[in-house]
Amino acid sequence: MMVNRIMKKLPQDVVIFMLLKLPLKSLLRFKSISKIWYTLILSDTFFKLHLKRTTTTKDEFILFIRTLREDDPYKLTSIASFFSGDDKNNLTTLFPDLDVSDLTSSCCTIFNELIGPCHGLIAMTDSYIIIVLNPATRKYFVIPSSPFECPIGYYRYIEAVAFGFDSIVNDYKIIKLSDVYWDPPTDDRGPRGSRVEIYNLSIDSWREHNIDFPSIYFSHCSEIYYKEAVHWFTIKDDLVILCFDISSEIFRTMEMPSVCIDLNGPRYGLAVLNDSLVMMSYPDSMCSIDHTENLLDIWMMKEYGESESWIKMHTISPLPIPIESALVIWKDHLLLLQTQTGFLISYDLNSDEVKEFNLNGHHESLRVIKYTDCLTTIPTLSEQVQQL
Repeated sequence: MMVNRIMKKLPQDVVIFMLLKLPLKSLLRFKSISKIWYTLILSDTFFKLHLKRTTTTKDEFILFIRTLREDDPYKLTSIASFFSGDDKNNLTTLFPDLDVSDLTSSCCTIFNELIGPCHGLIAMTDSYIIIVLNPATRKYFVIPSSPFECPIGYYRYIEAVAFGFDSIVNDYKIIKLSDVYWDPPTDDRGPRGSRVEIYNLSIDSWREHNIDFPSIYFSHCSEIYYKEAVHWFTIKDDLVILCFDISSEIFRTMEMPSVCIDLNGPRYGLAVLNDSLVMMSYPDSMCSIDHTENLLDIWMMKEYGESESWIKMHTISPLPIPIESALVIWKDHLLLLQTQTGFLISYDLNSDEVKEFNLNGHHESLRVIKYTDCLTTIPTLSEQVQQL
């Protein structure tokens, strides 16, 4: 073939340099041109170079999940949408919408969570079913259920699910955090016990991890994966950030800004802005206290792990519309929000422009995560990797 003859004439580093400039969709097509291209594009060397390639916020896409209630009040439908954005902050559909209802358990469909991204992979879970997905290739793997059962006479409540990469052992991990109480549940639930279970993708195996953790302070869209650690909120005298390091498998905490520890009103969220961890504070729609300050604050931790380095970056006052939750900061300037009526809106942190999208779902069901295209395959011994 002519392609093979051209490939043989060019130095391999030149070919790699050219391929790294191409979008992922083109790379996936080029794999089918010849065995030489197929081998090169799927090589470990090319994968590592592609993973480390320079990207900008223009390369960011979003995966958007929403839940719709059908005519049957007991039936919910979860829809996944993939979008890119233009210079005018409009959304452009990358693929047709996908019905992912079958990938979740029927009892908790509206509580889907998106965790990541981690090398282009995202975990989607309703706490019971966990899926690892590459949104660029739309290949996914359903994590097998944990074999560890709750002791007789007790019941478990799943606090959170985490997903991340362990750079020491070069493996991806799923972490499930659970509370254990007496069964049947009564007004006196008895002493709380905690359970941590870890799944390693490369060996397709669950294991128990003997470590305690404090109860997670639940807030919609408050979990974030950053610097090989997963972050939530917890109460430890005051409200603090709880971190779980994927490699060391150890919990630690970080203090929040001193003015952001009120548990009787604001709702808090975590995000990443300009490659730094940020925290958002905004009114809690469920709080009975009447708040006079209808605003949203964004705080940035300038030095990760240094609680004294928090600085206030933005204040949106007043909020343009009552919001349910802050979802994500996209392209380092576009704050995506969920309104109390279930619609997706954006707030431009540079221009203060507000835009409402014709995208809505069941109350509190909207979830968004940003990602960049990546060649990452899902490493598992199982052959059950499927295509959406």
